[in-house]
Amino acid sequence: LSASCHRPGPDPKPPIDTQAAGIYVLNEGLFQMNNSTLSYYDLSTGTLTEDIFLQTNQRGLGDVGNDLKSYGAKLYAVINNSNRVEIMDLGTAKSLRSISLPNKQPRCICFHGGKAYVSCFDGDVVRIDTASLEVDATVHSGPNPDGICVCNGKLYVANSGGLNYPNYNNTVSVFDLNNFTLTKTITVETNPSLLNSYDNRYVYLVSHGDYAGTPSNFQKIDASTDQVVKTFNIEVSNFTISDHFAYFYNFDYVNTNPHIVVMDLQKDEIVKENFISDGTVIQAPYGISVNPLNGDVYVSDAFDFTVTGEVFCFDQNGKKKFSFESGLNPNKIVFKN
Repeated sequence: LSASCHRPGPDPKPPIDTQAAGIYVLNEGLFQMNNSTLSYYDLSTGTLTEDIFLQTNQRGLGDVGNDLKSYGAKLYAVINNSNRVEIMDLGTAKSLRSISLPNKQPRCICFHGGKAYVSCFDGDVVRIDTASLEVDATVHSGPNPDGICVCNGKLYVANSGGLNYPNYNNTVSVFDLNNFTLTKTITVETNPSLLNSYDNRYVYLVSHGDYAGTPSNFQKIDASTDQVVKTFNIEVSNFTISDHFAYFYNFDYVNTNPHIVVMDLQKDEIVKENFISDGTVIQAPYGISVNPLNGDVYVSDAFDFTVTGEVFCFDQNGKKKFSFESGLNPNKIVFKN
């Protein structure tokens, strides 16, 4: 582990955050290494539990942690190559149910009306009742569904076609949540992957392109008409939305100086080309999230993807507040209040 990939030690003073108890971090691990972990960082004491899932449940999370979200009093981890969704108590990380989804390769999860919706690379979306913790429906979406979100009472699913390289897909499926049926298919840019809802009126979408001649792109879908109303011609790897702002970055092995960019979604204009204002360097950004309670922006750094990652917290002015070590390839964050 080189010095350039690691900070010299923990921050001298632990953060004090009276608005949140702590932070869960899903560490993806490496494919077929069965080493995904769940870290927990206590914001009141500045202490890290490296793998709270293992410590609490005496077993590992599995192979490739792909998504992590909370809903109600539960925490949901999507473990892609282990073909399961792990459901935990949000307060303790104790497993409540492990739902096996054989050969489905689950990817991402979202929630609406007491149901969890899980996109699966086998082409389906699985619905889980969040009270009974049972799968109660499955519908087909398209080739290799990835990103998923709810907006304007509808479910949007990005059909990436990611396993059909170089012939990626270019559609987003729209489902009526009242009867869980497909109502429309929207044509978008190549390899749609990430979706986020804004103001319950719009869906913002990243299409990753073909990693060759077709670049990634950022798009805006009007949820009232289900039409793409704007294509920004901005390369984006990952993004999150908080309040009226989108925070995003683009990273590849050629782009060695990635920036966190901020877009005002009321104007659809970039307002900060480089959000980080104090010179802090993120080598390989791998996740981004905003604490909804105080607006702090969290960015995870995977370094070279083979070493322990780090999570950085910045205030709304882009100045680092603190950082902490996480696990291998930290990619998703959930705040525990």
